[in-house]
Amino acid sequence: MNVFLYIRQSFIFLSVVSYKEYLLFWHNMKNLFTKYIPHGIMVMVVIISICALVARVGYTSTYLDPFSQVMNNFNMTDTYFQIMNDNSDEQMDVNFDVVMYDISGCYSRSEIAYGVQRLYDLGAKVIALDVIFGPNSQDTIANDSLQRVINRCRDRVVAACRMVPNYDSFIKEESYFVKESGCVEGCVNISNETVRNFSKTVTFGDTTLSTYVNEIMKIAYPEVQKKWEERTCPEELINYKHTLFEKYHIYEDLYPEDVQGKIFLIGDFQDLRDFHDVPVKINGSRRICGTTIHGYSISTLTKEGRLVDSMTDQQALILGFIVTLIFCIIYCWLNEVYNDYSGFLSTSLQLIIMLSLVFVAGYLFMEKQYNVKLLYALLGTGIAGYAAEIFYFIWLRVKKMLGQKTPDIIVKEEPVVVEKKVSDVEEKDDKE
Repeated sequence: MNVFLYIRQSFIFLSVVSYKEYLLFWHNMKNLFTKYIPHGIMVMVVIISICALVARVGYTSTYLDPFSQVMNNFNMTDTYFQIMNDNSDEQMDVNFDVVMYDISGCYSRSEIAYGVQRLYDLGAKVIALDVIFGPNSQDTIANDSLQRVINRCRDRVVAACRMVPNYDSFIKEESYFVKESGCVEGCVNISNETVRNFSKTVTFGDTTLSTYVNEIMKIAYPEVQKKWEERTCPEELINYKHTLFEKYHIYEDLYPEDVQGKIFLIGDFQDLRDFHDVPVKINGSRRICGTTIHGYSISTLTKEGRLVDSMTDQQALILGFIVTLIFCIIYCWLNEVYNDYSGFLSTSLQLIIMLSLVFVAGYLFMEKQYNVKLLYALLGTGIAGYAAEIFYFIWLRVKKMLGQKTPDIIVKEEPVVVEKKVSDVEEKDDKE
């Protein structure tokens, strides 16, 4: 009998508790849809307004130009590449298919012609000239010598060209031997800022040219180049994982095993005009020769696990919107339910979200070769607290002006203990 009574009492107790939890759950859900989500959306409106205002002022005012430059150059991939290189110092990668051929200190076109012919005879797969040879009327014999060599080797030669700004248009600079020889040429224009990307084509006004790397790939790796053509992204991220390239000077002796089946990139590695900024340190420097940058671009396409799939700007904007909105809703909930600790809790949550995004994005980049663009997510989460303070300041003032009650902040009510005198209790017992 006692057992059944105990079970019955337990069942009644659990039913009451479950019913209370049920009511509490629906109360919280009601607040979620009537209070926290609307407040979070309004905070998002404030964030978007702040970003639009700063963007408008930042891109039109020279005083805030550094801010716009930071926003444009924000890229977590720089950090990821540096981490990869720091962790792989003892296991440096080597690309034996791409060779650097240095012609620094050689000013004779006859000697350069001999070097190109030598590479062709030894079986080089591609001879890519990252040098533009302008017309030189002073040494017609040397010009003719180089012209004849290019004519013979044109099926494996890629010449360089570049577009030079001229007032409101561009002028194309190319080597004098291109038109007569019929060899292919590719544009070698590289960004004057930090070089992070490469592409199949580049456009200058109404002119679109195939790039230097694209033309090399067509000859050396036609199947890989076709797969690259099928990719929809207009630009590829250069994988700056530290790579060693074989390097020879034009005056060094070469043997068939050094040349056969390889891509030779010919450039002047002492010409500081062709040095560009890169996002990571390579051989102790953040400025390297443009010819070496082309080598890294080719390695990105040819070596396994180097090509990185990147999130589009539209996808990054959607990710940033979702992450920021979720944080804003949670922030509003913390601010109204745990008002006394909202500052500490919201700041802690903010740091946790931002660090989690960075760690997850780093893992996806280094292990899965996928680039998650975090600019909008980190920016929105970072200013959400400030935007929420602005919203609550305005909202409370408006509510006060309209004569309405201020928002109900949930305050835990302390139980009121009523003390009764012993004499009062005894008098009550006597009356009964």
